[in-house]
Amino acid sequence: MKRYFCLLALPFLALGCATLEPAVGTRPEHNATGAAAAFQEKEAQALLNHANELYAQKKYMEAQYQAEDLLVKYQQSALVPDAGYLLAKIRFDQKETDRAIQDASLLADKHPQSAAITKIRKLLGDCFLAKSDYLKAGQQYLEALRTAVAVEDKDDIRQPLVVIVGERLTPGELRILYKKYPQSDMAPAMGLKLAGLEIAAKNADEAKKLLTEIVKAYPDSPEAVQADDLLVQFRQGKQTAGEAGSRVIGVIAPLSGKYAEYGVAVKQGTEMAFDEYNQGAVSKFKLVPKDTKGDPIDAIRLVGWLADSAQALGIIGEVLSGPTVAAAGVANALGIPIVSPTASEERIATIGPNVFQLTQSISWQGAAAADYAITKLNFKALAVLHPKETAWENVAAAFSQEAAKQGAPVALTVSYEPGTTDFKDIIEKLKQARIQALFIPAPPSDIVMIAPQLVYNLLKVQLLGTDSWGDPKIVLQGDVYVEGAIFAAAAPSTGQAQAAAAFEDKFKKKFGKAPSKLAAQAYDGAKIMLQALARAPSDREELRAALQKVQVSTAGVSGQIAMGKTGARPKAKYMTIRNKQVVELE
Repeated sequence: MKRYFCLLALPFLALGCATLEPAVGTRPEHNATGAAAAFQEKEAQALLNHANELYAQKKYMEAQYQAEDLLVKYQQSALVPDAGYLLAKIRFDQKETDRAIQDASLLADKHPQSAAITKIRKLLGDCFLAKSDYLKAGQQYLEALRTAVAVEDKDDIRQPLVVIVGERLTPGELRILYKKYPQSDMAPAMGLKLAGLEIAAKNADEAKKLLTEIVKAYPDSPEAVQADDLLVQFRQGKQTAGEAGSRVIGVIAPLSGKYAEYGVAVKQGTEMAFDEYNQGAVSKFKLVPKDTKGDPIDAIRLVGWLADSAQALGIIGEVLSGPTVAAAGVANALGIPIVSPTASEERIATIGPNVFQLTQSISWQGAAAADYAITKLNFKALAVLHPKETAWENVAAAFSQEAAKQGAPVALTVSYEPGTTDFKDIIEKLKQARIQALFIPAPPSDIVMIAPQLVYNLLKVQLLGTDSWGDPKIVLQGDVYVEGAIFAAAAPSTGQAQAAAAFEDKFKKKFGKAPSKLAAQAYDGAKIMLQALARAPSDREELRAALQKVQVSTAGVSGQIAMGKTGARPKAKYMTIRNKQVVELE
């Protein structure tokens, strides 16, 4: 009965309990001060910690019970907004979007000064984005960005906001946000986007007004440099961006949805390469990014649109292997060259003569990890856990082959379907195998989900991996659960290390964060496309021929790269995660 009452009372408790007067018959300790109050806050914190742990394990009902207990027992706690946020987040995860909006909106109204306000606003933005209400989503993300302090929080907010500003808002909606949030970090980008729309509509006076405003109001922003450039073109009477004479290169990537962080990284890496090229070029190229959402059908549709409607000369993308294969097949049939900078399926370049792939075979990392585990750590009981995707299966096979070669055959190999969230049964199988080390070749999003569950389910082993464990997301989100993991990475030459450091510095200045490996791969892939474009191809057939002449097997900012069917296999170095930093093992 008590639990049923808690569920009924939840809307009122979660949204306003911190302002309620104590009820008649409330236990004295609820109004205690001093040491008693501190003890109660400690108990509330324990409940919230437990709720968050359960939520991380996808045990939503149990997490909900813990958060509700906090709201019932500790109505005056400073943690009430955090507990209310968790309940609203659970609503959203369970597709109860309208209820999540209702609860989170009341939380934001009741607790605007709470430390939880940034994540509450971010959640509201996610909810409205899911409902395709882009204006409200943009408002909430901008409010969240205004209060965000941590760099990782700002990055999480900017990713969907960049997509909304770039592709989702109508000109009228964009103008509303630009005028309402002139102090936002995103204001220069919104203003430049508006100016671009005015240029496309041939409203030169309005475009010049916006560009002048950007230069004066945001002089230190990258957008101010671009705005000033466009103003110079206006004064000289030259054609502006988007008019005749520009060359179009399409970019297809998941800019929204579950893989948005990957797509945005690829878009940003590509933009950096083209921005650098266009700064010194007489004939500039225009990038047209399109959102596939990581869906093969959307990828196919957008390739057709870029080839026909946009008259693109070539295409860069996709990000994931599945959509890339689909897109590459259509691009090849339509005769439009496509360069894949990140897809890990190693046979994509064999699809046809118009398909080109930047390859970085990662199978060698499996063999390198096995060698280290056996020869350096003297482990004999090994296991492998990997997703059912060709690239990761190849890495897992290389690990197993090397282990068998060195006399320590893998005791157990377990695969899982992409998108799996609950690994409890798999972990039980691994525990029964009595292993010393577990090799997990997987993408970062999987790793940060698997690592905590290993600890929660009491499997304590040495974690081994590929260079995907060095992704910034692992360090930011993996917490203590990834500490001590060991993985193989390419040992860079001095020149490559210097190039990578310079790229990272430029990327941080432009986007305010460190680049992921995908961003670096996209930058390298865009450079390959630009090498071919520098030959001034007049049509797609000439671009295809130019790309075929680009024979690359060298060090890029992302590591050792090659063009073709087989990736380069560099010398390995070994890295670990120590005190939330990726460091090289001595």
